[in-house]
Amino acid sequence: MFLARFFHSGRGRMAGPALAVWGSRIVSLLLFLLCGVQMGYTLRAQGLNPLPESAQDVARWPVVPIEVLHVLEEGTDGARGWLAGARPALSVRLADDRQQGMEFPVPLTWPGQRSLAPDESALRKLPGCMGYVRGQVLRGVGAPDRFRIWELHCGPVHQGYEDFRSAYEAERAHSPVPARWQWGLLAALMVCVVLAWVPWGRRSAPASQA
Repeated sequence: MFLARFFHSGRGRMAGPALAVWGSRIVSLLLFLLCGVQMGYTLRAQGLNPLPESAQDVARWPVVPIEVLHVLEEGTDGARGWLAGARPALSVRLADDRQQGMEFPVPLTWPGQRSLAPDESALRKLPGCMGYVRGQVLRGVGAPDRFRIWELHCGPVHQGYEDFRSAYEAERAHSPVPARWQWGLLAALMVCVVLAWVPWGRRSAPASQA
């Protein structure tokens, strides 16, 4: 009876540290995998939605008639899509009376960011105007109705492919995608995983026994 209690108490004392070690290993590994999946998802979304090569490519896309209902404001309108999502810039009415959010080109990042217009003063002229856009539905971003504008003609506002591309390139140069902090976080988590899975206890055991 005494021996059974002795072994049982010994196992209990050993189980606590062992569970803590395995818990840290599993948590660090899961965080590393989640960060890697997020970055892989963002890179995949960028690959599925490349920049058009030229204005001639955009000119071959179909014309989408719109009526701009209002310009969406920062902080009041939620994000669209998942992870690599950008918040829409315009709320428009289509030819079939459906309402839809549309966005200007912006690098796909996580967390999502507001898509910027090449000319901020043009935004004030858009509400209530009727015109058309050319663009593409984004693929692989978790929302089937996200539409990216590459050409806009609405009332007094005329923004072509070169205008949108210049704004896009400037934003991408300012904040690389994925951002540097994301690569740093992934590297730090990898170090944590390596340290958590090193059998430190086994290495120190022979020294303590000696």
